[in-house]
Amino acid sequence: MEQYRKLEYNDAISKLLKALEEDRVTIKNFLLDYYSGKQSSPEMEEEIYKYFLTHSIISPATMANPGTSILTEFLYNGSSDSSFPIDRYFLQSKAGKAIRARLTAIKEKLPKIIEEYQEKGEVLIGNLGSGPGRDIIDIFATNYRNASNVRAIYVDRDATALRRGKRMATMKKVNHLIDFVEGNFLKYKPVKKFDIVILIGILCGLKSDVCIRILKSIKRLIKKNGCIIASNVSKKMLAEDPFTYFLMAWVGNWKLVFKDPEELKQIFEKAGYKWKSYFTDSYGFHIMGIGTPRPYF
Repeated sequence: MEQYRKLEYNDAISKLLKALEEDRVTIKNFLLDYYSGKQSSPEMEEEIYKYFLTHSIISPATMANPGTSILTEFLYNGSSDSSFPIDRYFLQSKAGKAIRARLTAIKEKLPKIIEEYQEKGEVLIGNLGSGPGRDIIDIFATNYRNASNVRAIYVDRDATALRRGKRMATMKKVNHLIDFVEGNFLKYKPVKKFDIVILIGILCGLKSDVCIRILKSIKRLIKKNGCIIASNVSKKMLAEDPFTYFLMAWVGNWKLVFKDPEELKQIFEKAGYKWKSYFTDSYGFHIMGIGTPRPYF
């Protein structure tokens, strides 16, 4: 069991614990004890596990598949008036708000990068491990609905997420600009290489050596003068919101490998990219590194 620093109460934590105390005080006590490092019986853990399964919308999905896009989509769309205190907590937590802020940051930054490539001609974007791909759909709907020189290809193994992406793209009238490909992006064989690749939320749970291997593999998909934008959760999240990470790790086995900008830069460089810059969400919980492929030797 991981050890976390002393719990610092904030409004979201206080509301969650109050709701749990009113509903079932044993759940509240378990979370506080477990967070502080105290051991628990298998019977008690199973009781808590079942509670999370039956008193949350997002917990069952993340328990079944820690990599699911359901949690991020819930954080984008969910209502803080949810009847489930666990779900309300994730929406009101700093880490939950940072997920929404990450989307905002990408929607602000990516169009500027697209415009740089538009000056050279057509722009093809690869959204790898895309999930539904709300980020590019929203960007296209706002900026490129009638564009003839900007397109995207989504590649993801989750057929359900891609179907939702198709619905979202159709509703926003940008489905003609996006192709959806079901499969492993590491095995994807493109007809044309990408000008821009985005890799959001994929590296967060991986150690540096695995991140390097993934970025090396992706390099073959990117044009000589193209670029990649890859995100990783920062150490600031663990420092400022450890309780949310504790819940993520316990509820859905969603383990993260926190990195700082220098560590992400080293990953890019060891994978064969020239590090250009990075940006973050407004909370600084997510680092979006930008790099260009170095020539093969």
